[in-house]
Amino acid sequence: MAAQVASKAGYVDAYRSMREGALYLIIAFLLVSVGTIAVLFSLLPAFFIRPPSIWQYGLEAALVSLAFVAILVIIGGIIGLIGLWGKFVPGVRRLAGLNPEFGTSSTLIYVGLFWGLILMIIGAVLLLVIVGIFVMIVAAILMILGYVGLIVLGFKLYDVERSGLYLAAGILFIVGIFVPIASFIAWILLYVALGESIKRAEAAPAAPTAPAPVSPS
Repeated sequence: MAAQVASKAGYVDAYRSMREGALYLIIAFLLVSVGTIAVLFSLLPAFFIRPPSIWQYGLEAALVSLAFVAILVIIGGIIGLIGLWGKFVPGVRRLAGLNPEFGTSSTLIYVGLFWGLILMIIGAVLLLVIVGIFVMIVAAILMILGYVGLIVLGFKLYDVERSGLYLAAGILFIVGIFVPIASFIAWILLYVALGESIKRAEAAPAAPTAPAPVSPS
């Protein structure tokens, strides 16, 4: 009985930690997206406007935008690291401890997303130097590896929880490798699905145990 209660509590803790981490990552995604969109709108005039005085103005605006996006990427990366290192990865590892089928996704998420975000922050710091671009390319490759872990996680959660939201999240993570907005939607679906899983786990009654044998008098 005690082991069953502990297992139930373990799933609740794992799902809750993952859900909180997903929320941090949603916020981080928004910050990075805002910075990327801002820099794109500033860089386009710099490349297409030709008169020297306007070109100089456009170049200065582009440099300011690069600094702005670097700040947002750094802030978003830090929030993402807090969500990953402090919440999501520990939750997935706890889940893998309860169910070994989640071991592969746990490893891929840790290696890909966690270290990918660290390199992305370093690359953002060095964005105005050429080496920063190469660092961010390596970070992007690691992030793809992490997304493979998220895809596996979504499908495994669907197998365990039988919630279509997990299946949809897994599919959207695949699309997200090529279309980033799909990943954002996938994180939202994962956040909602984990909330439902927490409610089900908390409401599930513990399995009854066999009565103790009565000793003959």
